Amino acid sequence: MAEPLAPTSSEQSQLQLMGRRLERERLARKAAESLLTSKSQELYEALQQVRESERRLQMALWASGEGIWEWHADTQTFEVSGQDVRGLPNEGMRLDTEALLRMMQPEDRDTTTRVWQLHLKGQSEDIDVAYRVATPAGIRWLRVRGRALERDAQGRPLRVTGTIKDITGQRDAEKTLHMLAQAFASTSDALAVVDDRWQVVEGNQAMARLLGLTGPPALIGLALDQALGLAAPPGQAWRGEHRLSCGNRAEPLPVEITVTWVAAVGVMGRCGVVSVQDISERHEAARQLERLALSDNLTGLGNRVLLERQLAARLAGPDPAAFGLMFMDLDGFKAVNDSLGHRAGDELLRSVAARILRCLPQALVARWGGDEFVIVLPPDSDEASVREAAQVLIAALAQPVELVNAQEVLVSPSIGAVLCPQDGEDTPTLLRKADTAMYAAKERGKNCLCLYEPALEQGALRRVRLQGLLRVDAERSAFQFVAQPKVDAQGRHTGAELLMRWQTREFGAVSPAEFIPIAEQTGAIELLGRQALHTAARLARDVERLDGRVKVAVNLSPRQLQGSSFERLALHACDRYGVRPDQLELELTESALASGLDVVQPLLRRLQRHGFVLALDDFGTGYSSLSHLLHLPFNKVKIDRAFVKDLGANARAMAVVRGALQICQGLGMTTVAEGVETQAQFELLRGLGIHEFQGYLFSRPIPPQDWLDQLAQGRAGPPDTA
Repeated sequence: MAEPLAPTSSEQSQLQLMGRRLERERLARKAAESLLTSKSQELYEALQQVRESERRLQMALWASGEGIWEWHADTQTFEVSGQDVRGLPNEGMRLDTEALLRMMQPEDRDTTTRVWQLHLKGQSEDIDVAYRVATPAGIRWLRVRGRALERDAQGRPLRVTGTIKDITGQRDAEKTLHMLAQAFASTSDALAVVDDRWQVVEGNQAMARLLGLTGPPALIGLALDQALGLAAPPGQAWRGEHRLSCGNRAEPLPVEITVTWVAAVGVMGRCGVVSVQDISERHEAARQLERLALSDNLTGLGNRVLLERQLAARLAGPDPAAFGLMFMDLDGFKAVNDSLGHRAGDELLRSVAARILRCLPQALVARWGGDEFVIVLPPDSDEASVREAAQVLIAALAQPVELVNAQEVLVSPSIGAVLCPQDGEDTPTLLRKADTAMYAAKERGKNCLCLYEPALEQGALRRVRLQGLLRVDAERSAFQFVAQPKVDAQGRHTGAELLMRWQTREFGAVSPAEFIPIAEQTGAIELLGRQALHTAARLARDVERLDGRVKVAVNLSPRQLQGSSFERLALHACDRYGVRPDQLELELTESALASGLDVVQPLLRRLQRHGFVLALDDFGTGYSSLSHLLHLPFNKVKIDRAFVKDLGANARAMAVVRGALQICQGLGMTTVAEGVETQAQFELLRGLGIHEFQGYLFSRPIPPQDWLDQLAQGRAGPPDTA
């Protein structure tokens, strides 16, 4: 094998040159690779920074509740991403201009469009507008901010971008704050916010006005605790009433102050909210309520609460001054009230109250209740003062009272009086004894003064005891009855009047004149009336067997007629004993007719239709007798014994009886003369034409069985005139 040829020098030079070139190329490639690696690392790091910036931007937008929007001129569309609007998609929302405008509330479209056009024309640097959109979740407020990033050669924007945020909560909060601010500024209560040194930070117009300042700015920095004169505990909640003396007030103003301390935002630390409310109207209302509570609504006088309070004040202390006290009741008030109505009665009470005040201006006058008044004379008044005051009252009430309807009425006072301290040193004792003396004045004929004396209380105690006994005996029907016969002009029996009697172990026989008023006052009269009706019906049954013409009369009380059950009770008594209603006579006094005539009149007509005989008792002694005869369905009229006893000696009595007889005859009514005691009276009355007679001349009241025996034997008539 032949050996290779050695390179020539020329070839060696070329090889060396090529080697150097290759080395340079290798080094160049290595440098380029290094540079490329370095640039790639820089690009990667820059990309990472961009991504981190984008992530941070997205995080910031997410935390702030904002999204990104872009508008492209070529497509005229908006792209929204990253936004959070309740009720709208969260990502990738694309809207054209018309679609966006349709979502907006009509009131916001013009403003939003104008702001957008101004920016597109370059007349505003950026966009910042808020508008409302309708979403499935309701109306939402959006705030849009942004600016054009690219413009063409003519300055027209090619791309506009910015942020969008749902600010509905912020708007609601602003609205609430605005309302609170308005309320703070305009409320009628004085309000102020103070720092921990009580210096005013904020105040409203009401607080400035309360303190006499020109306006809220004058409050700033004011030491409010000193301005209010308030010593409230520092830093502690406080509430209470206070009297404010600042401003141009003649008298301190009553206010209610409330201090509430709360944590404050910022450098204040804690702040106090001070509310000052004018309570002068509340105080005036309380005073008015107290006046109403202490005064009588009808007369304007003090009531019993005021009376007892002032008496207690006058009697307080170790040595109270002597004074006189009078308890006054109006005689005849009930008749006026019942016959003319409650309005007339109220008017009468007001007139009487005015007269008392005029004639006794220095006295304390109170209405105790109903038609009762209490007059407390000034300190150091004695018995002579009491008697003088009573005379003045009697004289003042002697004049007729003219009511609104021009009708005049007359009332008189029954006055009981006590002296302090001899008759008592406490309010209940004085009032009780004065009331006892007043009842004694009524028993003595009314229209007079009766000074208390210990003996009067015996009568009062008797009344109290009788009230208890009467209720017990009424419930067990323990009352007895007697019959007083009636005869005709020939002396024949025509009937008898059933009279009630009461026998007690403690007091013996008690007169009807005493126990009937007590029964009416306590309500026991209905029990007595029921017993009387049943006794009369039973007696009528026994009389029917002897003489069918003879009737049994029973007296009725005004209280019985006022009840709704009397008609039923009367018919029940007849049914129980098997008698006809026409076998009974129901006698009514004129005082019964003065009470509730609108109720009594239809009741009497129904009773008459049932067959009951109705008799007007004590004719001539009551009120408006002729009116009763004309309008009420009476069958009989009983001439009162007051006229009968004076017939022989008093021509006026004769004229009255003759006139009454003529009226009754003209009206077709039977007449009965009561209280016939002498033969002369009988002959005179028989000559006048009286139909029936009743009195001691014929018989005293006797037990019902004795009267039945008389009927059986046919004994009756006046004694023999021979």
